[in-house]
Amino acid sequence: MNAQKTGLLIYEMRTRKGLTQKELAEKCNVTDKAVSKWERGEGCPDVTVLPKLAEIFGIEVDSLMKGEIPLSQDVSGKTIKIYDFKRPDRYSREMQHVIWMLAEDICQAINKEYSIILNERFESELFCVDQLINKEFLASIPQKCFFYDFNYTDQTNGGFTVEIDPQIAKLLLKQDFSKYSPISDFDLDVFKNYFLKIIVDVFYENVEQLTGGKLKLENLNPFEKGRAAGSGNNSRQEERRMLLMLGIKAKLENTEGYINFQFSDVLIDKLLMNGYFSGENNRVKVQNLSNIKNHIQPDNIFVEFGRFNPENVQLEPGKILILDKKENDGLNIVFENRVIHTGKTVCIDELFGIEIAETPQLSEIEYTEKDYISIQLGSTSLKKEEIAGLHQGSYITLKQRAGDPSMIIRAGKVIGTGEICIADDTFAIRVIEVK
Repeated sequence: MNAQKTGLLIYEMRTRKGLTQKELAEKCNVTDKAVSKWERGEGCPDVTVLPKLAEIFGIEVDSLMKGEIPLSQDVSGKTIKIYDFKRPDRYSREMQHVIWMLAEDICQAINKEYSIILNERFESELFCVDQLINKEFLASIPQKCFFYDFNYTDQTNGGFTVEIDPQIAKLLLKQDFSKYSPISDFDLDVFKNYFLKIIVDVFYENVEQLTGGKLKLENLNPFEKGRAAGSGNNSRQEERRMLLMLGIKAKLENTEGYINFQFSDVLIDKLLMNGYFSGENNRVKVQNLSNIKNHIQPDNIFVEFGRFNPENVQLEPGKILILDKKENDGLNIVFENRVIHTGKTVCIDELFGIEIAETPQLSEIEYTEKDYISIQLGSTSLKKEEIAGLHQGSYITLKQRAGDPSMIIRAGKVIGTGEICIADDTFAIRVIEVK
């Protein structure tokens, strides 16, 4: 049993079921500390607990032990949503899982420290971890709020922002929001130095620990350079920049509110480069070996944006190639060099998928060219009877994760990768790497 993969699967299935660690622990008759230990990859559930976990999650015990659920074209019970190439997924579930664990540490710290400061019970729990653009984040927060921008727009080191609902912040400051709703500079400073500092210190310590001391955020000093405001609506952040957000739900004196964090893409990239998300400093590295007698069935279904004339195509990182397919056109589903269907891109749980938009036509496209450029979304392997059974409304689950770079293929060989984007109303690909 791989502790890391099993722990990640337990975390993923628990959050998908909407259970807290405490609720899952009660159902399994274990402590919430045990659940936390599993999810951190620091231990595995006892074999006597595995059947109960499998029953709760609705999966097989074997899947728990392997830490993965076998791919299937049966999408019942899965989350399916239209994939928006204007707002592509950028951060993997593994990265979001690390932020989730950071939030657990933050909640544990502030529940203890705030309760001591106030001399009354303060409760908080993680509400969500998500990726979204600045415009969506700023539109979601109250017009009046405690808003702190810690060097967010620094293009070298990056930073983060924190937003606190005013009702909760005022209660922490022992003010009645109904009587003292205006947010003064004094309020912002007191909250920052007495309450927010506790949260930021947990974040700094967490980063230093997971990067093995290679990255110390306090040396970048974003906290001291922070800009505070009584509203997030005056933020100078770029609207289309993608961010990772974590939301914490807080409760005090029967009043509920939220503490929301957004980490800039520049900071996330810096954390990524220093090993924060890989956990290489505190995790055992595991590699699965494949038996020499195991023959993996090769992919035979390919989903493409099209095939193009290779003449005069010059690839270089950063270059944008405009495709001849409109944003609303279906992508080509290719089998044995024939376009057998078209379909629209969806996200099936964490993977790319295709919803077939029409039935096969008599005038199918057949590719006979030996030299070509193909821009490919992804691929999978289906049995011939499964292919024959495809129809309008069917789903095909691909092997690629939603947001993965698309492959640039020439004559069947991968020659580069790129990010799909929209140029006006037409698909395009921004070249990332040339091989």
